[in-house]
Amino acid sequence: MNGIKFVFACAALAVAPACTKPAGDTRADEKALMQTSRDWSQAAQSGDMEKVASYFADDAVMISSGEKPVRGRQAVRSYLAESMKIPGFRISWEPLEGKVTGDMGYLLERTRMTMTGPQGTPVTQELQTVTIWRKQPDGAWKNVVDIAVPAAAADAPA
Repeated sequence: MNGIKFVFACAALAVAPACTKPAGDTRADEKALMQTSRDWSQAAQSGDMEKVASYFADDAVMISSGEKPVRGRQAVRSYLAESMKIPGFRISWEPLEGKVTGDMGYLLERTRMTMTGPQGTPVTQELQTVTIWRKQPDGAWKNVVDIAVPAAAADAPA
């Protein structure tokens, strides 16, 4: 199965159980979820690892191209803390579209990751990201699956 089909199959499987739950104000939930992602990106840019980790569910899974999945909030936190130690490391993202059904939702996002390359100059990689979220009883959204793959050259912003 090619990468894109795999990503959407994972998203469909994760969201499917929520389809039987009553729908709330879907548009409001979608807007709130997109704002949550923007707030999370701001936390990542600030380098506050505790705040960044707080957006992950306890059972979160992070999947990056060419790497083993990272499972659980604490393992994800450790992985991200190590990433922040890479010289010149910066990451930001913007949600492009999303969908909420019941207490589950997903976002398609454009991510930009920069670090210092071997020549001492910044190297930036554009990523396509799918994040799957679960709404908590208090109404907050927690990330349960985070999948990032390199963007095709045509998908990278100018």
